[in-house]
Amino acid sequence: MENPVTSDSPVTYERAGNIARIIPAIHYAHLPRIVGRHRAFELLFTGRVFSAMEARELGVVNRVVGDAELEPEVVKLAAQFAEKSAAVLRMGRAAFMRQIDLDYRRSIASAVDDFCNVATSDEAQEGLKAFVEKRPPKW
Repeated sequence: MENPVTSDSPVTYERAGNIARIIPAIHYAHLPRIVGRHRAFELLFTGRVFSAMEARELGVVNRVVGDAELEPEVVKLAAQFAEKSAAVLRMGRAAFMRQIDLDYRRSIASAVDDFCNVATSDEAQEGLKAFVEKRPPKW
């Protein structure tokens, strides 16, 4: 891929070209969780090249944009994250990453624990206070 944007919310653009034929071992772990084990096996072991549009259809990237839209789309996405409490985003991301590797029951228990930790944070209190006072929170 030329110039991919990678993050927890991947964005790529139409002219990104084809996805590389390299098979890093890490893909064995995460690709089956994204596209299913049979499709992942096919993609990994045939080396079939696919476009940015197919990557979106497979769920490998969230969106595909044109050249002119790439920077504005990235800025828009970054602005959405910037509106949130950085501390709560860090806690939430850590909780999310932890839970995706757990079975369902452990995931629920972990989510409850994580929610309680966030709910008692200063950021949560500020968010609730701002909501009641009908004003933007001060992170």
